[in-house]
Amino acid sequence: MNILVTGSLGNISRILVEKLVAAAHNVKVISSDADKVAAIQKLGATPLIGSVMDEDFVVKSFGGSDAVYLMIPPNFSTPDYGKFTATTGNNYANAVRKSGIKHVVNLSSAGSALAGKPPLDHYQNLEMWLDELSNMHVIHLRPGGFYSNFYGSMSMIKYQSMIGNNFPDDRKLIMSHPADIADAAVDAFNTLSFKGKNIKYIVSDVKNGKEIAAILGAAIQKPDLKWVEFTDAQLLQALMQNGFSKDAAQHYIVDMGVAIREGILDRHYQQNTHEVVGKRSFAEFASEFAQVYSEGKD
Repeated sequence: MNILVTGSLGNISRILVEKLVAAAHNVKVISSDADKVAAIQKLGATPLIGSVMDEDFVVKSFGGSDAVYLMIPPNFSTPDYGKFTATTGNNYANAVRKSGIKHVVNLSSAGSALAGKPPLDHYQNLEMWLDELSNMHVIHLRPGGFYSNFYGSMSMIKYQSMIGNNFPDDRKLIMSHPADIADAAVDAFNTLSFKGKNIKYIVSDVKNGKEIAAILGAAIQKPDLKWVEFTDAQLLQALMQNGFSKDAAQHYIVDMGVAIREGILDRHYQQNTHEVVGKRSFAEFASEFAQVYSEGKD
């Protein structure tokens, strides 16, 4: 089967491409980075280099595909992340419609159903563009926070013995291992058993901040590691210092933390009636984290 993968070779897409190629699918990969050409080819896939903001490029790239994996690439430095997301989502939907693709696996978010409601007023629902299309089948994968996001806290953990966010250590965090997300996508492509509009949650583990700090601390032999609650303003400033635009930091990180702090995201998930998959525990990820930590990478 001819499958197009968006997201270049990110935490999920790289695993997905490897598994799809191993299953004898013909895979093409969209990337905005020409330096990724060799790596994509090494995996046995065909690189398509261009911007997902370019509708003509997206439409042309989708041509000849039997199915596609869609995700909004991270571009948190752009001044208007909402516009970037909306443009990309619309380009994807138009390309699916014009190319006649019948099966779509869409990387959504556990927060998508809450988009447009306080505190996620400016959060984009990644599903709405595709749900408006007819004569096609889509499965929306709704993961929680990626385990891999914790790599971004490596320096703070190493030099300040703390990890944190803008919610206290007793709030539950719904989390997903990128490999569990990739597995769900591979299963969908290999079977193509989904019909109509579908939702599947990818939840590998649920832990609160205190548990997260304890598990990571034990894995890296740093038992004094503590979870610290930052104010919204502190988190916003730290993100901007690390390259986030104010728009992306506020509406996609800080506001999500507020939803977690107020229990909104957890209450929504507890009411979920859709299928839930995910098998890689946070303790398993902690071992992976410890390996990277021991190599001295920040």
